Amino acid sequence: MSRATGRVIARAGLGVATCVLAAAGVVVATEGTTFPALPPPTVALTPAVASLECAAAGPYEAPARGSVGVPATLRLCPSAARTITSPGAVLDGWEIRGGVVVDAPEVVVRRSRVVGDGTQPFGIVTTPRGSVRIEDVTLTGDFAEAAIGGDRWSGERVEITRVTGDGARLGESARLRNSTVHEFATPPGREASALVIRGTGQDVLVEDNKLDVGPGGGSAVLLDPDEALGRDEGPIVIRGNTLGGGRYTVREDEPGAPSDVRISGNRFRRDAVEAPLRVSRRAVLEDNSYLDGAVLPDW
Repeated sequence: MSRATGRVIARAGLGVATCVLAAAGVVVATEGTTFPALPPPTVALTPAVASLECAAAGPYEAPARGSVGVPATLRLCPSAARTITSPGAVLDGWEIRGGVVVDAPEVVVRRSRVVGDGTQPFGIVTTPRGSVRIEDVTLTGDFAEAAIGGDRWSGERVEITRVTGDGARLGESARLRNSTVHEFATPPGREASALVIRGTGQDVLVEDNKLDVGPGGGSAVLLDPDEALGRDEGPIVIRGNTLGGGRYTVREDEPGAPSDVRISGNRFRRDAVEAPLRVSRRAVLEDNSYLDGAVLPDW
């Protein structure tokens, strides 16, 4: 073997050794050249989002304008009560007997019907670590407490009807928009309200809904937080709704009345037993009236 051929083979061997050692994170020098040891690349794998979809319901389509609740023609898959523990899970196209417990953040429940059978206190409820967006969902039946409850939930185009308890209980950072709560099935001797603001009452929005609790001692909106908050901790906003029924259609209980309540642009039916409003003098009231435009009586 010639001297030149030997040099070629030696260099080839060095090249292979360099690749192997570099992969192991070793600094290698060949013929006066230094190759720095580089850390291996890091690949971040995003966990897959749990998709709990009913094949019979078909792919998601935006609802028709003005739609509220589960679309009437949608085929749903039956399901027992569920507890959701996967962050970002999507529950779509189900008829659920019992209720849904949301024990993970950023969950979505949409195009579904939740039917209370008396075994669950709530139709949909968040735990301290859960949050949920509820869209195009109908809740009906026997719930010991309410159809929806907990903190950190938002509802859009939700229908709550023929329930035995409260319609929904709104805790911290809860929102209900473009939804309907009506036709209660409250048993004799029990008082229920369409919406009850509970917990801290911090950062709550009730907007563009139709809320009718019917005759009785409840309210369309009952402000009953556990503790009063300052004005810098997020307001309670009740805006642009059509409201009816109850002893007082909108009622704010003392003590613990929140200090930042804004009630504006709402239209009231003339069917309250006592009066349309009974709220704290600290509440800000603007542009509220009866459906026919008449001014509300002084509360």
